[in-house]
Amino acid sequence: MPNGGPDCCGTCWFNRANGGRKGHGHHDRSIASHCEIRDLTIRDPFYTYCYNHPFRLDRREPIPLGPVFVAEGPWSERKVWVESPDTEEIRSRLLELLADPSAAGDHYPLPGPPTTGVVVIQLAEFRERRAIPILERIERDLAGRPEEARFIREAIERIRGSLGEDGAGEA
Repeated sequence: MPNGGPDCCGTCWFNRANGGRKGHGHHDRSIASHCEIRDLTIRDPFYTYCYNHPFRLDRREPIPLGPVFVAEGPWSERKVWVESPDTEEIRSRLLELLADPSAAGDHYPLPGPPTTGVVVIQLAEFRERRAIPILERIERDLAGRPEEARFIREAIERIRGSLGEDGAGEA
């Protein structure tokens, strides 16, 4: 079996070929790999990845989080293959996760943004106006952590910029 890392679609419970179970021991190569939550055929399940993987989250999150990535081989850079779908259901869930980051609590041991960071990035890419008050609250809470606060400020500015707002704070 190719080894694209433990967090690949080949070991994900959302891959049809795994029968709803996580881990490589459940992968049935006679069944085409297909992501059940994204309705996406997976060409190379052991080099395809997303943030819904059970090694990243300790629970099933059936709403797609962020894009799907692919890699060409072991240790190669992961590149976006399919952007996150954009629906009201997905936006609403992302807003819920942003408002209560403990619900997003991931435990992934390898580099890359935490799930909450992916939620912020995705809402900024969606230009989701409803995220601004939550992001402003988070930014205030991060007053003693300038790098994290700057990340949040940039997301707010990206959303406001796309809406033609001047960046002034909301009451």
